[in-house]
Amino acid sequence: MSHLFLDFPALKPGVPDVQALMNVIRSEEQTAFVISAEVVKFVRDALIVNTTITAFKDCRFAFNEGREFIEFDSTGKSRRFVETPDWFISPGEFSRSQWLVNHDLANVSTTTFIDVLLSWPLKERREHCDLLFDLGLQKTSPTPENVFASKSGNKNRITTKPKIHDIGSVHIFQQFFVRLKTAVMTNTFPTLQILTASEDVSRVPVTLKGAVRTWFKCITNELPPNNKRVEAGNVELFCAPIREQIQQIEAYGVERYYHELSRAIVAAGDQFIADFSFDFRP
Repeated sequence: MSHLFLDFPALKPGVPDVQALMNVIRSEEQTAFVISAEVVKFVRDALIVNTTITAFKDCRFAFNEGREFIEFDSTGKSRRFVETPDWFISPGEFSRSQWLVNHDLANVSTTTFIDVLLSWPLKERREHCDLLFDLGLQKTSPTPENVFASKSGNKNRITTKPKIHDIGSVHIFQQFFVRLKTAVMTNTFPTLQILTASEDVSRVPVTLKGAVRTWFKCITNELPPNNKRVEAGNVELFCAPIREQIQQIEAYGVERYYHELSRAIVAAGDQFIADFSFDFRP
């Protein structure tokens, strides 16, 4: 039987952790549940390592509130969808159907249902009511339509600079290292597309992109070249010093290097990638 898992942050998850996920998958019944952020991360990280996962056979996942879809067949082989698949169900529709059943709220009295809602924090209560009763609270605007639109931009002055990240997998680092070496040895700009082996970087998990940028910065003391840098040319000048670093790392031991790098990333804490460096001395 198939199992549907939905990433709807506004709804209380029926599958709050990885153990609950595996319990549902082992069930012989057809199921549909909202999953927590912990479970979303677990599945995404598993897909980084392998696209075929037998434990997830006959499972369907909708991430990011229905913007990303992955389906596993009867053998555990994954398939990504470009368009919305037939099996997807919207947050509002799901909240008024299977979600109520999952949380034993489908047949309770009105007063009991209200008591349950009132027991939740205000933010959760508001989000659930918005979906359950189709209130459209997210669509309402606090300002009149005839007011001139304000300028776009980072109004809260919150930085969008990426921070350092490490996946904690020497296997994935070794794959990255091979791609980096292949690129610079053939005088090819090691772009993020090449380093992640993906033509569409927008579909690469954020955790992997963060780790790749961090690793690249530590090895080269630069960020992966963007389109402007590639268009500027001089690829030989860009790749030459990286080749020397790669040779030093290989002589030192790639796995040994990664473990030291990983410890340095953990010790650095909440730094930005652009400000982080790893002092490697073979």
